[in-house]
Amino acid sequence: RNLPVQAAIQISYALNHNKKEKLYFQTMVLFCQAKNHEDKKRYFEELMSFKESSVRVLDANHYMFYDKWYYTAVRESLAFFPLHDDNFGKLGKCIIPPISENQVASAVKLLTELNLIEKDDSGRYNRTDALLSTGNTIKSLTLNNFIIHTMKLAENAINTGLKGTNLSSVSFSISESDFEKIQEEVRRCRRKILEIAKNSETPDRVYQFKIQLFPLTGRYEGGNT
Repeated sequence: RNLPVQAAIQISYALNHNKKEKLYFQTMVLFCQAKNHEDKKRYFEELMSFKESSVRVLDANHYMFYDKWYYTAVRESLAFFPLHDDNFGKLGKCIIPPISENQVASAVKLLTELNLIEKDDSGRYNRTDALLSTGNTIKSLTLNNFIIHTMKLAENAINTGLKGTNLSSVSFSISESDFEKIQEEVRRCRRKILEIAKNSETPDRVYQFKIQLFPLTGRYEGGNT
């Protein structure tokens, strides 16, 4: 016998699930009761979005990694670029905007010291982890500056008409509870995108993915007038 969604909500409440666990449980019930392939596929994808990405989360000891925007570009390039000690300049020219051979060298030095890259027996540099993240809660001046610098890169992409970009913006009015729901959706979307990147079999380019969600007004407390 199928479990009604309302009953699933009550069971989840009785089990003292947190908000994320409640949503997962309800989605699992909907997946089990889906009557066609499209619905099953949709609910399965939602269930997969709850899966924690196998992403290395950096701590405060690694925050020098975000001191320069090109450190992350150099590191991610190692997914496909065969970097050796004699072709730093060639990699620098591949990065947008281009960086110097010395900047590549400084990036390699720092990344090696932080154990974020390593050199194999053939002399090629490789990433020690496929993906890196700061997590959802850590704040720092260094990270804020990194985000600002990469926003300037987005501005450059717009001004130069760089191909391979996807830029969009929307403004809306919501409540505090709606804001929390959107926050969770952003986290789920981010985890799913990281899984896609992690499982990419033949990467050939580095992309910067950014999400900005911020208030344009103060909170109105006056009620209806």
